[in-house]
Amino acid sequence: AVPLYLSEMAPAHLRGGLNMMFQLATTLGIFTANMVNYGTEKLRPWGWRLSLGLAAVPALLMTVGGLLLPETPNCLIERGHKEEGRRVLERIRGTRNVGAEFEDMVDASELANAIEHPFRNILERRNRPQLVMAIFMPMFQILTGINSILFYAPVLFQSMGFGGHASLYSSVLTGAVLASSTLVSIATVDKWGRRALLIGGGIQMIVCQ
Repeated sequence: AVPLYLSEMAPAHLRGGLNMMFQLATTLGIFTANMVNYGTEKLRPWGWRLSLGLAAVPALLMTVGGLLLPETPNCLIERGHKEEGRRVLERIRGTRNVGAEFEDMVDASELANAIEHPFRNILERRNRPQLVMAIFMPMFQILTGINSILFYAPVLFQSMGFGGHASLYSSVLTGAVLASSTLVSIATVDKWGRRALLIGGGIQMIVCQ
């Protein structure tokens, strides 16, 4: 839900940047969690309880923050609350001069609502390339096993012969590589293009595997 919320709240010229910052925040969060695990492992025998309990802090902040955040203008307009949508748009833009952007949102909403059987349309031949990419690219990304490595890194490294301390240290390194790779992507995505990064990442994974 977070990338969708960011995309609908951000001005058009900041959407790409904010979504990349979301990815960076995610990777830094994983790295921070690995560091916490590495640090609390030394606090025997109750360190694991501290590590587990600390996970409640970001969860609490996210929940409370969600209660304080407004609904997106797009969502309000789609549900028929146009005036409320305009008020939210004026508030997040900091100006009452939002007429053009608001009209674009209304037009887009009306166009979307006018389409009959949207899911059936996705299956039409003209939309098949986009459908295939939307399904198979995330599927192949997960099938590389990166999610399993991130979630179960200490267990995987331990099964390869690392000790408990070393396996957590290896998880920290994995998180650091993930975060640094995101920084490289942010720095080069506009210069090299999205396709070049995708192919470059694929080649690196093939070589490592």
